[in-house]
Amino acid sequence: MALTDEQSQELMDAIIEKCEAMELSPEEIIDGLGRALMSATMAFEKQSASITVEGVGYCDVVLETASSK
Repeated sequence: MALTDEQSQELMDAIIEKCEAMELSPEEIIDGLGRALMSATMAFEKQSASITVEGVGYCDVVLETASSK
């Protein structure tokens, strides 16, 4: 189940507000969002996740397993 456009915008507004308050650079924001995606994937005990926004792009999260290290 995907977020509605309104939910997505509300979430993005909150993220932007927090990033501005923390005075993060674009690189730090991207790093933080990537880490958040990996943490969420781990929290739900998944090995991977794929997020697609039609007409925009996609993001894949693939976690390393203990045996692949």
